[in-house]
Amino acid sequence: MSGQEGDRSDRVGRALRASGLPALWAARYPALADARAGARASEHVCGSLGALPGAYRLAAIVALRVIGLALRVTAPRRSGPAAGYDRLARLPFAARFLAVTDSLALYGGLDGEPDT
Repeated sequence: MSGQEGDRSDRVGRALRASGLPALWAARYPALADARAGARASEHVCGSLGALPGAYRLAAIVALRVIGLALRVTAPRRSGPAAGYDRLARLPFAARFLAVTDSLALYGGLDGEPDT
């Protein structure tokens, strides 16, 4: 991977971690609760979003930041980010973005490493 590609993934990775989505994936999908599967899921999402053309990648980074902020704002104190996720999933843009990132995470986390 070239330095530029690594920088792209780093920026996406920081936005992804700030969004809180990896923790939600682990809570929502038991298969991603394993640390290795969760790491593969995050890596796959970062790589996929990092490979987007510049304007789309920037939009994805902004979306991750907005989703993270919205999760913190919309989550009731008792039920936490999972309830915020459910609320956001009712909004058209957020629902599509969450579905795409969930799908990428599941693909990356479940595809896994070859059996030896």
